[in-house]
Amino acid sequence: MIGRRTWWGLGGLVMAMAGCGPAPAPQAADGPRAEAAARGPGTAGTAGTSSTAGSPGASGGVKVDEAAKPAPPPKSAFAPVAQIPEEVELRLHPVEGALLVSTSNLTVLEGEQEAVAAAVGVLKDGKIEFPKRLHLPGWWVSVIGVHGRYPDQLDLIATGTTGRTGVAEHYALGAKGWVQRVSDAGQWFTGVASMGSSLVGLVGPTMIGPSRFVTLRGPRVGLTITPAPRKGECRGFDFEGASRYSETEVRPEAFGATRDGTALSYGLNCKAESALEVWKPGEKRSTILPIPAPFDEQKADDVRTLILPGPGDGEAWIVDGGVLRYQGGEAKKIDPPAKGARVLTASAAPDGTLWALTEGALFARKGDAWEQAPLPDGVKARDVAVGSDGAVWVAAGGAILKHGGAGEAAGAAPGSIQLQKGPPPKPRENRTLPRPGGPKCPQNLVVLYTFSKTAPDDYDFPLTRKALKGRTEFSPARFVVTRDMGQRFFAAFVPTWDLAKKLEERIKTDVQGSTPQIVCATPEVVRELKLDLKTGEVAK
Repeated sequence: MIGRRTWWGLGGLVMAMAGCGPAPAPQAADGPRAEAAARGPGTAGTAGTSSTAGSPGASGGVKVDEAAKPAPPPKSAFAPVAQIPEEVELRLHPVEGALLVSTSNLTVLEGEQEAVAAAVGVLKDGKIEFPKRLHLPGWWVSVIGVHGRYPDQLDLIATGTTGRTGVAEHYALGAKGWVQRVSDAGQWFTGVASMGSSLVGLVGPTMIGPSRFVTLRGPRVGLTITPAPRKGECRGFDFEGASRYSETEVRPEAFGATRDGTALSYGLNCKAESALEVWKPGEKRSTILPIPAPFDEQKADDVRTLILPGPGDGEAWIVDGGVLRYQGGEAKKIDPPAKGARVLTASAAPDGTLWALTEGALFARKGDAWEQAPLPDGVKARDVAVGSDGAVWVAAGGAILKHGGAGEAAGAAPGSIQLQKGPPPKPRENRTLPRPGGPKCPQNLVVLYTFSKTAPDDYDFPLTRKALKGRTEFSPARFVVTRDMGQRFFAAFVPTWDLAKKLEERIKTDVQGSTPQIVCATPEVVRELKLDLKTGEVAK
């Protein structure tokens, strides 16, 4: 999802190499209020020794040649400009007038006592500063993107959480800090695009529900999203197949626009196949275009899904593990940067050059060929983003690196930045937006209830057990207590989609006030609750 996998962004000019995705779904407590408390590089070109006879120094003799030295690594066009604070994982957000960064985990910043839900920092004189004016409210917030001009006109989109469901959030920067303009529970921003003089975002459901456009700045853009057929898979996930929810023909995972103003929404259609919804300039209604899947393997949570402007008018890059090029009204799959490589994120430079980040390596594509961009000391890239001036920013080796742009940043004092030459530290766990369950999900999970903060660890859910007493058809289900970002949930792993729907309906019907939902997930299991469904008791 951004999210669902909206993750990073990038772009830039090709180097002259010759000479560069929430939160758990809404849940209710187990029954009435009294019970609601629950819940090494090798040597290159090594020459052999000389076979010329003769003793060293003798007339006509030749000294034994030394082994050829390893070829030096390719020179990198990137230079370190700032050290990344230790233990802080950053995302990069270049805007007009500054490079902004955001923390992607709960973080305790230097000089502060408590963890910050999401801090936005700014690169200044070779240091990253986190002014309190840029701290975001909330207990967990993931910044998706920042747009505009620093310091007087910024729009920020993020995914927050209520502790039960994701929240699509839009903030504008005011004199005293961020001012919230949008807060939609159960939704998330799939992307933002500039369309004429307007900045437009597309929000989609974290689970089920409608999608809609949000005009963040400028005149309202009245585009119509194609609804799903009145009967079909996209109409929701209710037990009997008749949904209260109005889904769309294409469930959005990424949103963007071409340079000529063609708006594009990428996701899955009602048959769970990749599709593109297209609004051409001047048209309010869309057309649906079937497209090939960008990547053949199952999607991973560390992949960002993006739509980026392409090199020419009416062109776009679609990134989701692999890359598609939208051109001439159709989307074609292009070769990966390296054989079998998975693209974690990418971004387009002002001239349409696509920069792509794989597992630690950075590539640029201009025209029809990829070219790897070497980084200093062979460090591994963690994030990359490109500004409107063409400057390419990379987080790698515990530092921020830069190449190109209208004016090179002064950066830190020479020698003050120490690049980490070892492998990058393993990223701390990040929350990802849940995916709805379905027949094609490898592991459907019925999330039944949310624990309150006062619920005992050994709570055994008497109302649930009562509702399931005698219902031995649910014996294949595995009932567990799970944990996500410190919050506990009572849930059930089920082997089939049909059984998941039946369990969801049974709890919804028999446990007053409950709103179970089915997600496709394998969360951390805290403990297992073994139920004897014949008696409704906890098995000893």
